[in-house]
Amino acid sequence: MASQYITFMIIFTLGLSLVIITNDMFSTLSEQIRKNIAETELNTLLTQLKLNLENNLNLITKENQTLIFQYEVPSALGQGFRYFIDITNSSDGKTITLIGTTSNSEIYRELTFTFNSEFSIQTSGQFSSTNDYLNLNLQKIENSVGIHIS
Repeated sequence: MASQYITFMIIFTLGLSLVIITNDMFSTLSEQIRKNIAETELNTLLTQLKLNLENNLNLITKENQTLIFQYEVPSALGQGFRYFIDITNSSDGKTITLIGTTSNSEIYRELTFTFNSEFSIQTSGQFSSTNDYLNLNLQKIENSVGIHIS
C-alpha cells in the first residue's frame, strides 16, 4: 500500500511539474510574439509618419504657410504596449529623426531621413499613445519650416 502511494505521488509530482513547465514555456512564447507584433506596428507607424512628412513638406511652397494634419493612431501596440514618438532634427536642419519607444523602454526604434530642400527644418514635440490622435503641424516662415507633433 505504501509503495502504491509513493508511486502515485511521484507520478503526480512529475505530471504537475510538466504542466508548470509547459505553462511557463507558452507564457514566454506568447510574450515574445506580442513583443514582435508591437515592434512591427511601431516600425509601420514610424514609416507612415516619415512618408507623410516627406509628402507634406513637398506641399509647402508659399511664404508663411501652415499645414495641420491629424492622424488616428493605435493607443497601444501589440495589445498593451504604450509608446512615445519623438521628433528631432540635425544641426544642419536637413535631417529628421523619428524615435519610437515603448513606455517600459523594451522596444526602441529610430528612423532617420534627409530632406533635400532650400529651407532649414526645425522640429519639436512628442506624441504619447495616451492620445487618440497624432497632430502634425508644419509651418513655413521665410527659409525655415517648423514641424511640431503632439
